[in-house]
Amino acid sequence: MSKNIIWIIVLAIALIGFIFFLGTGKEIVDPQKIAEDWIVNNSSTYKFDGQNLTFLSVENDKMYFAFESTSAGYGDRTGQMSATVMTPHIIEIIVEDGGVVSAITDGRYNEITNEIIGAVFEDKEVSVYFLNVEDQQEELVEVKRIIPHEPGVSYPFSALTQLLNGPTQEESETGIFSMINPGTVVYDITLEGETAYVDFNEKLQEGIAGSATVMAIRDQIEKTLLQFDYISEVVISINGDSEEILQP
Repeated sequence: MSKNIIWIIVLAIALIGFIFFLGTGKEIVDPQKIAEDWIVNNSSTYKFDGQNLTFLSVENDKMYFAFESTSAGYGDRTGQMSATVMTPHIIEIIVEDGGVVSAITDGRYNEITNEIIGAVFEDKEVSVYFLNVEDQQEELVEVKRIIPHEPGVSYPFSALTQLLNGPTQEESETGIFSMINPGTVVYDITLEGETAYVDFNEKLQEGIAGSATVMAIRDQIEKTLLQFDYISEVVISINGDSEEILQP
């Protein structure tokens, strides 16, 4: 066999091997893996406080995953007043040509553009409870407040914020007042079942003495929160400590 023929055979074998390598060596990327990696690394809602990412199903070209957030709302909620409550989410992902082209959480939040979809929310009327003196007795009095919807901020949190703002000047002129100290701040509301755990700063009980005053403060806070039908009990704490808080 001539050397030329040998070289032709060697080159042919090498060419066949190279073609085989190109055909079989190309990495096939799983769309589910692409979607999972994208959620973990790019979904602002998941990146902020998401956990327990779980694949659910594929329907047509859409993949569905479940996860939980440790606070309410969507996106990066840094600096926002967001209720600390375990919040389940469903995220819908579409992968095309090796990339994520659509990512929608709960049908409401676009994780790619970081925008609420069709965000048209109505303001909500809530009650807050102050005090008034009738027949020489202090009694709770209900006043109304309109609070705007804020993504990531629960209505109980907003209602308490309105309570801590105190009566308006017009309300004060009619004798309405609050026993809650100015400068009191609500840090957090955590919902566990029907129990609301509410944490305040130390201003809440600064200089407070006497059973009547303590009871009035508790009544204002509890009555404001118990208006929400999913809250049946309120536990008050200061800087995370609920022991001996607001004791006479």
